[in-house]
Amino acid sequence: MLSSWVEIDLSAIRHNFKAIKALVGKGVKIMPVVKANAYGHGMIPVSKTLIEEGADFLAVSYLEEGIKLRKAGISIPIIILLGISPRDVERAFFYQLTPVIYTIELARAISDVAKEKKMDVPIYVKIDTGMGRLGVFYKEAIQFLNTLKGLPGLEIEGLTSHLAVAESDPSFTKKQINRLKKIIKDARNLGINLKYSHIANSAAAIQYKESYFQVIRPGLSIYGIYPDEALRKKISLKQAMSFKTRIIYLKRLPPRTGISYGHTFITNRETRVAVLPVGYDHGLPRRLSNKGDVLVKGMRSRILGTVCMHLTMIDITNIPGVDMEEEVVILGRQGNEVITAEEIAKKAGTISYDIVCSIGSRNPKKYIN
Repeated sequence: MLSSWVEIDLSAIRHNFKAIKALVGKGVKIMPVVKANAYGHGMIPVSKTLIEEGADFLAVSYLEEGIKLRKAGISIPIIILLGISPRDVERAFFYQLTPVIYTIELARAISDVAKEKKMDVPIYVKIDTGMGRLGVFYKEAIQFLNTLKGLPGLEIEGLTSHLAVAESDPSFTKKQINRLKKIIKDARNLGINLKYSHIANSAAAIQYKESYFQVIRPGLSIYGIYPDEALRKKISLKQAMSFKTRIIYLKRLPPRTGISYGHTFITNRETRVAVLPVGYDHGLPRRLSNKGDVLVKGMRSRILGTVCMHLTMIDITNIPGVDMEEEVVILGRQGNEVITAEEIAKKAGTISYDIVCSIGSRNPKKYIN
């Protein structure tokens, strides 16, 4: 019996995909982002579930992620968001993976392979519309596209960009969307037919219809996590990941007793303490020390003292009938109570991506349908 584990509810993944699809309508294709092992949820089972529901593309960060999906038998188009090295062009071609490009060097390397194979190779071009990260600066985009047009064997499927503040700044978000819209128009005037351009992440897909273009690229929302609390009013999502453990030790401590490293918590009454076999090595943030909650018998229990590498103490004084090996929920639902990734992230001073990626990558998984 596992002492701690992550549960991934694939029916929640299905629900979220359907909710997003219903929101954006039939005319928009969906490219779920399954990078970072599907945000810790498991790239292969999640991808297969999404394909069953009608995903049109999948997006990953690295070539190796795309290869892993191909070896798992996944055949739909896979986009490599961070691009590839020129030395990896042959491998990308062999596995039929579509790179995002933003340098002439890579474009020429792909063109050379395309000429050798006597085939057109699909690519996407990354435009920096305001993220200040990867991509051709938007003012230089048309010049870049015009250069690509002169390279044989390149089939530009579309343009892609990344929104910087879709959760918090409507004005700048619309500015980024309009910048990409203008570049698409100018590209068509050059005779470049762009079939599948995309900029919409989860936050944009939920609130900005003008961001859809032909494709949206949801990430967090696929896993039932809201990019912003205000978006709960616009779409109903189900958190797919739960993190569970079992109590391995119970004890009573008298008043004025210190708990864990540094004695950052001192009991002020007789306290019943349960010890959990999880800690920061399992992805439980150390910053939850003395302020995080877990669920026991459907009730909230506060973390006591410093979260250790492999152990965490909780207060069960006011929860009757707790026994050894009692199931404890660290992330997820138990009874009428729920602890979300957003709640944990806020208390830990981080973001929900960090929580699910950390927990998902460090613990054994069980999949439920």
